[in-house]
Amino acid sequence: MNEIAYNKVQAGPVERQIRVLKWTVAGLFATVVCLTGAFVYVTVNLFSKLDAVDRTGPWTGGERLGAGDPGSNPTIQEIVAEILKNETLWREKHTDTSRRREFVPQGPFTLHNDSSRAYLAKPMAHLTGKSGSARHTRRHSKGEGTVRIQSWESRQGLATVANGMTHRDGAIRVPVDGLYYVYSQLYFRHVRLPAADGSSAEDHSGDHQLLHSTFKKSATYPEKQEIMKSARTRCWSKDSQYGLLSSYQGGVFRLRAGDRLFVQVSNVALVSFEEAASYFGAFMI
Repeated sequence: MNEIAYNKVQAGPVERQIRVLKWTVAGLFATVVCLTGAFVYVTVNLFSKLDAVDRTGPWTGGERLGAGDPGSNPTIQEIVAEILKNETLWREKHTDTSRRREFVPQGPFTLHNDSSRAYLAKPMAHLTGKSGSARHTRRHSKGEGTVRIQSWESRQGLATVANGMTHRDGAIRVPVDGLYYVYSQLYFRHVRLPAADGSSAEDHSGDHQLLHSTFKKSATYPEKQEIMKSARTRCWSKDSQYGLLSSYQGGVFRLRAGDRLFVQVSNVALVSFEEAASYFGAFMI
């Protein structure tokens, strides 16, 4: 009798340990089941979103392409744009506006936003002369001696304006900060054409001071800045039937968004505005 009672006393702690072990195993099993279910849910949800992106097609700067065309994931583009936007807002908030803004050159693979339109290519413009350009000029000051050429060809023939560059009233507008190669060429031509009565129809003989300048007008500075200048004194004889002279300028400049470039010239009546002879342009490098 005493032996049976002793065995029951000894069996009590063992049974409790077994019950605790069972509950622990059951808890672990429930945890594994929950984690597995969560993993399955996340996986299914992720694949459904990826499938939805595939059905909409790739993204190329606001336009959708068909299946098989090269493109990039819109989610990645949106993330990159949001990061750049947040970084710009942070810089504007933490930058002392009383100081000159730091110049940041932009490379060809930087994402730019212009009127909610993204583009990756480098801005460029090549304007050419066209018939009637000599009549569309404007003198800037009485003592300056030069006039601004306001009429360039920007769409037809050899002319091109692309990737954010714009052209208005003879000026090229820069869309983003960067290093730009700016160039211009003017082709001066003296031609003495006889009139019907044997006299000269238009006589440009004598001494001529030929001035050719390229200017920059910044949105943050009221005065225009002359960035390139060519000058030549030329004397054409009254007996000469023609005389030719080309003036070319080119250089690399730091430009900011909103800067405008334009060309001024003296003796505009002597300029030949053929598209291959007189031109003006700029492109990011």
